Amino acid sequence: MFRCLPLCAALLAPLAQAEEAAASLLLHNARIYTVDADQPWAEALAIGEEGEILAVGSRAEVEEYADDDTELVDLGGRLVLPGFQDSHAHVLDASSEAQGDCPLQSDDTLEQWLDEIGECADAAKGEWLLGSGFALNTLLEAGASPRALLDEISTDLPIAIMEETSHSYWLNSKALQLAGFDGERDDPEGGVILRDPQGKATGVVLDNAGDLVMDKALPPSKALQQLYYQAVLDGQDELARNGITSVADARVFWRRGHLEAWQKAAREDRLKARTSLGLWAYPQLDDGEQLAELKSLYQPGDEDELLHVTQIKLYVDGIVHNTTARLRQPYQHSLAGVDPRGLYYFPPERLKLYARELAAAGFDLHIHTIGDQAVRDALDAIEQAGRGRHRLTHVELVDQADIPRFRQLGVIADFQPSPYFTPSFLKDNQPLIGQRAYQMLPMRALYDSGARVTLSSDWDVNPLSPLGIMQNALGLGSRGLPDLAAAIRAYTLDAAYTLRQEARTGSLEVGKQADLLVLDRDIFKLPPSQIGQAKVLWTLLGGEEVYRAAEF
Repeated sequence: MFRCLPLCAALLAPLAQAEEAAASLLLHNARIYTVDADQPWAEALAIGEEGEILAVGSRAEVEEYADDDTELVDLGGRLVLPGFQDSHAHVLDASSEAQGDCPLQSDDTLEQWLDEIGECADAAKGEWLLGSGFALNTLLEAGASPRALLDEISTDLPIAIMEETSHSYWLNSKALQLAGFDGERDDPEGGVILRDPQGKATGVVLDNAGDLVMDKALPPSKALQQLYYQAVLDGQDELARNGITSVADARVFWRRGHLEAWQKAAREDRLKARTSLGLWAYPQLDDGEQLAELKSLYQPGDEDELLHVTQIKLYVDGIVHNTTARLRQPYQHSLAGVDPRGLYYFPPERLKLYARELAAAGFDLHIHTIGDQAVRDALDAIEQAGRGRHRLTHVELVDQADIPRFRQLGVIADFQPSPYFTPSFLKDNQPLIGQRAYQMLPMRALYDSGARVTLSSDWDVNPLSPLGIMQNALGLGSRGLPDLAAAIRAYTLDAAYTLRQEARTGSLEVGKQADLLVLDRDIFKLPPSQIGQAKVLWTLLGGEEVYRAAEF
């Protein structure tokens, strides 16, 4: 009988380990950027049967995990990155036909919009005509009554067109009537009904007033439920095509049936990304009833499950360009009917109540803050609620005194540096907020302060591509991130921390899940202005292919 002495056993142990953990897939001849500080670069990677990373390193090191059944993939020197994690996207809404079948282009003229809407009205088959994409300033600067312009198209068919940022709606008289906005009434919580000097609704409503219109236009139905489900499925393909292996849907309208659509897709194993849902906190609902309902929907799930209901999406304020972002000092010019310092969806004390109650129930808070007063209010609410993986998203204006509080409180700063944040965009805001316009998006200041910074898309307000967002983040000069490594980390490991999965994803390390992507070119060798031109060729989720480009 053969006996292995201690020295013999020590020599054979690595072989036994490799045999027990043989790789199902081995990637080699690659430039692998791991986002692991201890081993930033590698040339090969072995993936086990359960989707876990068995080895990262040189080909010689990794080949020890191969056997006759291992699939070897020669990547031809291409760049491999951890899968992107988009911590703020509107997957269902961006993919849903329920949002309307009358798309407009924001840079078209008013006359072009009216022609498009007229054609849509002629072809309309539903009870409402819904569309999206107009630019608020273009509409208001035309000087004509927005309501009357749509009434010329139809007074019988309710028409509701969402502005390009989703923070305002353009309505005809029928839509105003059905929404209950046509007579004299107070503005709804978190919203404004713009009115003319005689007190008549002009046909433009802001922020939560628009959401209330959509609640009227989209009452729950079996047909809509199927549309939402299909939107979830369609969204999966877009995520995978862009190399996104984890996502947070940032506004789940649970009263419209969005949550059920996600849950059905998860039950049927149709998801292609690890998903965290942010349940929408409705400003108009009773606090006691809503808080109880939200707590009942908390669903952390097991770590192996792809769907988790663990976040709450709260809006504090609106946006700068329709003067609803909440500011510490008044606007130089604001829309008639809007508070000179902007509006509140959730004013400070109510925000503290929700933060305290929902954080105690286990939720992480995802708080929309654009104005500097909104940022301060949200930080105050988080400070009294206690630590968690809470984040403020957008953070376009931040008072200097609040910069260090992000790091002190462990609050994540989540940015979406879209194509809008160009010098001309900042200049366009100067008439509204003066020199504060040139202090917008203080990404570098927060990064340099030691705060955790993430990048995300806010799809479909912005394009989904993480590569495009990273390009923008590096193109902001002194306000942007310092280098490509920081941008990648913001879309991978730091985003994974935000989603409570940094121990399993976010970097390519032994023991973590093989969530990764392959690019057609090495973005480390490109000028920052060309990063967005790179294309994802291959996306793996837990070692399983979820996207492959036709040319790969």
